[in-house]
Amino acid sequence: MPTPTLTPSAVQAVLARDKLGTLSLLHFSLTAATPLTVIAGGVVVMFAIAGQIGIPLGYVIVAACLWLFSIGYTTMSRHITNAGAFYAFIARGIGRVPGVAAAWVAATAYCAMQVSLYGLLGLTAQSVLARMGIDVPWWACALAAWLLIGLLGTRAVDINAKVLAVLLAIEIAVILLFSASNFLHAADGVPLGALSPTSLGGEAAGAMLALAVTGFIGFESPTVYGEEAKDRRRTVARATVATVAILAFIYIASSWSIIAAVGEDDIVEAATADSSLMFTLAGAQLGAPWATIGEVLLLTSVTAAALSFHNTTARYLFALGREKVAPGWLGRTSLRTCSPVAASVTQTVVGGLVIILWAVLGLDPLVHLFFYMSTAAGIGLLALITTCSIAVVAYFARDRHGESAWATRISPALSVVALAAVLWLSVLHFHTLIGVEKGSLLPALVPILFAGLALLGAGWGMYLKRWRPEVYAGIGHGAKASLVQTGEIGVAGGR
Repeated sequence: MPTPTLTPSAVQAVLARDKLGTLSLLHFSLTAATPLTVIAGGVVVMFAIAGQIGIPLGYVIVAACLWLFSIGYTTMSRHITNAGAFYAFIARGIGRVPGVAAAWVAATAYCAMQVSLYGLLGLTAQSVLARMGIDVPWWACALAAWLLIGLLGTRAVDINAKVLAVLLAIEIAVILLFSASNFLHAADGVPLGALSPTSLGGEAAGAMLALAVTGFIGFESPTVYGEEAKDRRRTVARATVATVAILAFIYIASSWSIIAAVGEDDIVEAATADSSLMFTLAGAQLGAPWATIGEVLLLTSVTAAALSFHNTTARYLFALGREKVAPGWLGRTSLRTCSPVAASVTQTVVGGLVIILWAVLGLDPLVHLFFYMSTAAGIGLLALITTCSIAVVAYFARDRHGESAWATRISPALSVVALAAVLWLSVLHFHTLIGVEKGSLLPALVPILFAGLALLGAGWGMYLKRWRPEVYAGIGHGAKASLVQTGEIGVAGGR
């Protein structure tokens, strides 16, 4: 058979190959988690909300759950490579209709997570400029960052990785410096009570676990870059597991260090009174300029995270467009850089419209944009991770593909139970997390919204099955979808 000639349109449906190694994948996943933002904001908020000192233990629990999930998840990634990772895994594991439902939830949740960061980014930049005597509205700062991220999103993926590498290295170095300083200035020695099982309990523990999971969001992104990775059978798994381990170490050590610096008896009161407690401690221990340095690095941390989530969202949209599940033009890449330029520009437009809407309506960028939208997106992504763990079990139940029972049966089954429990507690106590009364409308709207998106996606999947069977056949097959759709290769099953 003669080798087919690739036309420009065929090339424009392919991402760059062999561009990213383990370290590059780590840069994307770690920056998406925004460790400095989680520590400076999320950890302090957790102390105030939960009213207890068991935050480090909470991170141990969440890290263990995600580690169990990552074993089966990365094992499945060796057999399925797709830029729309959750979408493809659920489609190939549970069925094409649930896969399309997951795609609608994933695209919305990742987009919301990325856009929400513009609120925090704009306010942080406004604060930094105010220290220099420059008065600029938050939305102007957010639009400047939006433009930068939009431009980088259309560049080659390895260029993005290099930018993130620099920002991440500085961010982690400062976190470790601040944490070491806290331990050196411990009020009453090392607080071992923070790791005691009795330090974590009550209704607030569910909200705390939900916020802790949100701090890890991004750990799953190496699979999104599987098509662009070098030696993907090894690099994707290494990067995913390493991300969980590194984030767990950083979060446990830093939250523990804050308790050490303030004292077990005073940490809740201090966190409630000072939302910038991490930077306040740094200024008191290392000198006032370090508080400013921390705030500047928070700005770069959020910018890096926004870029990382921008790339993830663009690749989900690209994956759906390439398989014709979404408009086909979303599945076009740049001939020069092989970046998903159409999907990237689409995400940029959405982000810009949200910033403008918030500015025109005068909505609070911190509470209504960053906090509400990011925590809501976190619930949606936690639901996706839980569903994906079920898909892993279902996929390997049919065929272990030569993989071990631990990787295909035991750890995935344990992760289903663990993640389902965390999801249940998160939804049950979501009102505590966002600081509203139990029974309020907002906490109920979030699961209803994602359930509605899933139902709409499932409806679209059933429409494709009935009226566009060639598109339906290629769902979840990534770069091979066009070959499946044209009948050049066959697939098993018609679920």
